[in-house]
Amino acid sequence: MTTVEKHTDDEVGSEQAEKFAREHPGLVKFGRVGWVAKGIVYALTGFLALLIAFDRLPGATSTEGTPGQEASQSGAIARIAERTGGVPLLLVIVGGLVIYSCWRIVSALLPADSDALSWVTRIGYLVSAVTYLVLAGLAVSIAQHHGEPQNSAAESSEDSKVESFTRDLLGHSYGRTVVFLLGIVLIGIAVAFLWKAISASFRSQMAHRGVGPISFDMLVVMGRIGWAGRAAMMSLIGFFLCRAAWLFNADEAQGLDGSLRKAASSGPGTVLVVVVAVGLLVYGLFCIISAPRQLLVPADR
Repeated sequence: MTTVEKHTDDEVGSEQAEKFAREHPGLVKFGRVGWVAKGIVYALTGFLALLIAFDRLPGATSTEGTPGQEASQSGAIARIAERTGGVPLLLVIVGGLVIYSCWRIVSALLPADSDALSWVTRIGYLVSAVTYLVLAGLAVSIAQHHGEPQNSAAESSEDSKVESFTRDLLGHSYGRTVVFLLGIVLIGIAVAFLWKAISASFRSQMAHRGVGPISFDMLVVMGRIGWAGRAAMMSLIGFFLCRAAWLFNADEAQGLDGSLRKAASSGPGTVLVVVVAVGLLVYGLFCIISAPRQLLVPADR
């Protein structure tokens, strides 16, 4: 099978994107490798979140806790490094995350409409690229310092960083409003993710074919579940940021791990934690399995 195949307009996207893919087939291949790396991180994050739901994951700030016991993307990275042969695998994932970031940057730069939605999508692609570049940098740091003793697990805790950032903001006269607005923004992103799950709009960025025994319709179902899980994750973090602003208490602000643990302290909250965990796990599998069908498309697709 050739690298770039003939598809319908819905499958390939704009003519510019199709032309770019034909002229740079190697970049498209490498970009798909990036999807696999992203999927591994998400799947492991979902698995760690499931452990929280069933009270099987000690906190990163506990006596026996380590950064690898955080149910977060950084925790997933640290967990990989802890395993035998984990550092070489981690470096491979770093390469994949960098490649995925390049994929998103190219997607943002491809010619597309200039309407508001397209510009918002471009910004989203660039934010995604920066996010995964930062995650790749964190992975490199973890690989470099693997095996070295840490002064405190909390020093590298995502929750402690979010809490410290929130406390610094709340120390300013405008901080309470900024923290609340950040929470609202995350909840707004959650709504957008939920709509993506309901509408399955991600189908326009995929070739409409299955992968092996998994049909395209099954991939779409996995994508819906995954995006719904990501929506639940963002809404949970946004809720605790808004709560921190409302109560004027930085301790209420948490990253993903802390938000999940707070939610799991109540019966209904545990259900939400399971929804997030299963959603992230399925999204990771979706990224991995659908990688051969992902298409390089512009912001207006």
